[in-house]
Amino acid sequence: MTQKVAISKGSINKVTINIVMGFLGVGKTTSILQVLKQKPASEKWAVLVNEFGEVGIDGAILSAESGMTVSEVPGGCLCCVSGIPFQAALANLIAQQKPDRIIIEPTGLGHPKNLIRTLTSKDYAQHIDLRASICLVDPRQLKDPRYQQHETFNDQCYLADVLVANKIDVCSEQDKDNFYQFSNTIKPNKSALGWVKNGQLDLAWFDLPRDLQRRSKGHHVHGHSHDHEHKHEHSHKKDHSESDSEKDSEKNSESMALVSLKPGQNYKAFENEGMGYFSIGWLFAEDQIFDHSLLSQWLMLLDVERVKGLLITDKGTRVMNLKDQVFSEMPTRALAQSRIEIIHNQALNKLELEQPLLACLLPQ
Repeated sequence: MTQKVAISKGSINKVTINIVMGFLGVGKTTSILQVLKQKPASEKWAVLVNEFGEVGIDGAILSAESGMTVSEVPGGCLCCVSGIPFQAALANLIAQQKPDRIIIEPTGLGHPKNLIRTLTSKDYAQHIDLRASICLVDPRQLKDPRYQQHETFNDQCYLADVLVANKIDVCSEQDKDNFYQFSNTIKPNKSALGWVKNGQLDLAWFDLPRDLQRRSKGHHVHGHSHDHEHKHEHSHKKDHSESDSEKDSEKNSESMALVSLKPGQNYKAFENEGMGYFSIGWLFAEDQIFDHSLLSQWLMLLDVERVKGLLITDKGTRVMNLKDQVFSEMPTRALAQSRIEIIHNQALNKLELEQPLLACLLPQ
């Protein structure tokens, strides 16, 4: 039997919702931060984030940089978040914050079709107004057949009302031509096309109407490993320090609760896999301080698809990113915990990654 989560009817006005999507490392979080800076002072906005990994990096970055409370549905894909965890998170967000607008950032590996279907169902029609969905693309990726042949990448682009080329400061004229040629192959035509750097989205795009005629490029085949009772959960692996009984007791609640450390626990690892990708994330206690030099050097040597982290170092708190072998960092606000996640298109060896990561911690 399909379960449903009731949306509060306390407000007559509908909540405006936009989806900001795009593949791994394209700059969704940075773009949302830029949009939040443009928020009208008279409006209350909220953000709901779903991530592929378990440790909630993007939500933590958005919260730290914007000062807003960000709701999270960790460790999911779009087929999963259109179920109970996502519905509950959305209902709670609307009931507790009563926002005028919600921006949803789905995982870069998530297919948006089911999310859009959920948000446009009759259960939500009285309460929300789904407007334009925005998809960010790194134009350089269009030269790589892996992207144009990837179903999720294509369907994110096809279902979006606004298609935006980001990171144009590192793109060539050929990249620009490729982007516009690619966008011209998608029908119906986009409501708007963008060519931006540093995620500078136009606020006017968020009030464009949703085009009801947009369709996926092809049939979506759900390629996750599901082993939980409700059949809509990733294949999760917890730190091996946990007992079997502890794992069993957490199964039913982990899709609804964010990861955390137990009292006295210095760190904990979380693993996830799906859609041909693998992730390992770590959560560290506040007193675990990283040697900035050692950590950044180690990250720069990693040959993986994506690394992102919010880390407490001896040189202050940092947001660290690695994408396409390009390492970047920036200072951020004070953190209660460090968290870092590695995502790759091949299986990751937890022990081989964890040992050098722990070696980057300062002695207690």
